[in-house]
Amino acid sequence: MIIAIDEELCTGCGRCINSCPTSALEMKDEKAHLRDERLCDGFGSCIAVCPFNALYIEEREAEPFDWSVLSEIDFEKFIDKLTLHYKPVPLKESKE
Repeated sequence: MIIAIDEELCTGCGRCINSCPTSALEMKDEKAHLRDERLCDGFGSCIAVCPFNALYIEEREAEPFDWSVLSEIDFEKFIDKLTLHYKPVPLKESKE
């Protein structure tokens, strides 16, 4: 399981990059890009903050996850990152 990015839907807002606890994502040509698949934990915190549904989890062959990066993650800082970057897009009101 690994993150994939639909470049057609990605607006380059950077929320996913800023919320990724393992720094697996980067900006490339004004779009989010998977920098290193060994850093992708596949848990999808980036998906949670994307207001445009440009990220999704796919099942494919990938390099094994580098579990050593988990020792570098501070849980409280991770939650702060998610809180800071998760800004839900208001639902459109129906016109009846």
